[in-house]
Amino acid sequence: MSISDELLRGALQRDPWALGKLARMIDDGLEGSDEALERLHAMGGRCRVVGITGPPGAGKSTLINNLIREGRKRDQTVAVLAVDPTSPYSGGAVLGDRVRMQEHATDPGVYIRSLATRGHMGGLSRSVQHLITLLDAAGFDLVLLETVGVGQEEVEVKDLAQTTVFVTVPGLGDGIQAMKAGVLEIAHIYLVNKADRPMTETTVKDLESMLSMSEEKRAWHPSVLTSIATEGTGVQEVMEELDRHYSHLQASGGLENWRRSVADASVAEAIRGIVEESLKELVNGDNPEFESDIDRVSRKEEDPMSVARRWLGKLDFGKV
Repeated sequence: MSISDELLRGALQRDPWALGKLARMIDDGLEGSDEALERLHAMGGRCRVVGITGPPGAGKSTLINNLIREGRKRDQTVAVLAVDPTSPYSGGAVLGDRVRMQEHATDPGVYIRSLATRGHMGGLSRSVQHLITLLDAAGFDLVLLETVGVGQEEVEVKDLAQTTVFVTVPGLGDGIQAMKAGVLEIAHIYLVNKADRPMTETTVKDLESMLSMSEEKRAWHPSVLTSIATEGTGVQEVMEELDRHYSHLQASGGLENWRRSVADASVAEAIRGIVEESLKELVNGDNPEFESDIDRVSRKEEDPMSVARRWLGKLDFGKV
């Protein structure tokens, strides 16, 4: 099925219905989505992509709600991709983020979509990069990615965002310690939210100390900011720091490095998707030969790696 020019044109004009329909096609990998992505790929290249990550309850959605407001004050169009846990019943996203951002629901310059992880690790959804391609082609100035909030696994955002903000709260000792496992290396801005709580100053000093001890030498030294997102306090300073980091990327050649990093991650993900789809098609259903090989492994007559290599050799990528 060929994607209609009318649907594509509507999405490029940021028509909410067309954007939603095309986003769902892409997110679900429906027929026509590959053609859409092929046509959209060369149309973008101008939007800013900001990742918002951190532990659950840190106030990421409230911060994003305020960043939308700040962006709109600057006459910027803003899109949000909020990755939620997968519902165990429907397989879709739990739409908590949309509820918290309802004040922007009727704004034609704002688009918000919740995505389900569907078991994908790394804090994001597998379709996120494709949806960024859509939103970029549609001309959004700013795309905000909110990760699911699972902790130290959320490092995949570094492959997609130009700037990453790590949000934490005062006294969250375990959350700070978890950063040592990977999150410390990916963020460009650290934000201690709910700064009206006790231990705010201690948390800020802990973060600054950990950053100063980092062995990695960076051209950009991450800053540590504070906010009370529920009151809007400190949000303007976050926006200004986002601008400062973007200017740094422009001046240092970091944007070109980011584009290449995204291309690398996108191609690798596409290869994984093609292999998985081909393998699923090959062994789908009751394949007597596959079942026989499983029995051989079960009886210790052959090892799993040898069987896996033999089946991988049968993959037909021409059908994908």
